[in-house]
Amino acid sequence: MKFRDLPLQAKHTFYYDVRSAVFFGVFGGLFLPFISIIGRKIGATSFEIALLAATPYVANAFTLLWTEDVFGKGRVWYVVWPCAIGRALLLGLFFIKNPGLYTALIFLYMLITAIPFPSYASIMKTNYPDSVRASLMGYVRVVIAFFWIIAAFISGLILNRGTLDYRYVFPVAALFGVLSAFQFGSIKVRGEKRGRESLKGIINIMTALKDRSFQEYLLIYSLFEVGLLFALPVIPLVLVDEAHISNFAAGVYGSAFSSMWLAGFFFWGRFLDRHSIKDALMGIFFAASLVPVIYTWSRNVYMLGVAQGISGFVAAALELAGYVVITRISPSREVPRYMAANVAASGVRGAILPFAGAWVFTAFGASPVFVLSFVSMLMAFLMAWKSMKDIG
Repeated sequence: MKFRDLPLQAKHTFYYDVRSAVFFGVFGGLFLPFISIIGRKIGATSFEIALLAATPYVANAFTLLWTEDVFGKGRVWYVVWPCAIGRALLLGLFFIKNPGLYTALIFLYMLITAIPFPSYASIMKTNYPDSVRASLMGYVRVVIAFFWIIAAFISGLILNRGTLDYRYVFPVAALFGVLSAFQFGSIKVRGEKRGRESLKGIINIMTALKDRSFQEYLLIYSLFEVGLLFALPVIPLVLVDEAHISNFAAGVYGSAFSSMWLAGFFFWGRFLDRHSIKDALMGIFFAASLVPVIYTWSRNVYMLGVAQGISGFVAAALELAGYVVITRISPSREVPRYMAANVAASGVRGAILPFAGAWVFTAFGASPVFVLSFVSMLMAFLMAWKSMKDIG
């Protein structure tokens, strides 16, 4: 389907989705690649770095509270205001030098900005046609990645002058993040009837878990994410403590990540629209497994840059695949519930595994962490190949 043939509602959504993406790309590039690197350099402990890695996943567990429209405000409201408020909190980083307070404020930001996930998935399901949803979402993320690449490079240059300059860079990023949220607020949801809905909590998870296709996906993806989360906090620890990268190098890594992220959205958007979820997951798991292999054998800054590029390519796939899987498996009215069950399960894993990875790193070094990460991802690949039924 060509863009001119899209329904008017899809065109309207895409227009404001792209406008939001421009500002989010600047916000993300200025801030997100540097969270753990800066944290470690200002004195954050291994536990605090693990907390920074785990926080997005811990926050996901709270999405169960937002699967229903409990305030009767409509789905867009649950995307706009949590994002705006959470990102605005980052203005407080101007006043913070203490690593504990730094970690606490970012924890709160991530907790609040996890609220939108179920509602965002619902909007994507309602407003974008099934046949081109992954492609349209991919194009939006190409815009994000383009501005992210530029912003990450600029942020790295500034922070290389002095690590404490994050107190100026990160609040500026926050302003762009707030603008992004308000741009998204112009989207209208097709056929939406607003009204207060009762919170069903755990019932939402049980409804999704009765679906056998969802059960199978959740089992295999959980095994993969064990490997992903186990290594996640150890990567910035290795980059700072063993590779001794500069803040400028961190910015270059952020740009490399974003460049491959951009390329990944072009590739995976089309791939997901044309292939089964099984094929997509096998490709994702294989590509992701290359990252722990590189970190096991090398501390060369160029090879670690390659690992960052692969991580960006995989991140694009994971971001799209999660939404595509849920929107294919679930009925339209159940999308927020399935998404909440998915991210809540991820939240449980994320509350444990990063801390386990940081502990193994402290006790035994980095290599055992990355070996275990690779084995887990390989097992997920083999399980998908042998047992997973095609979805979509």
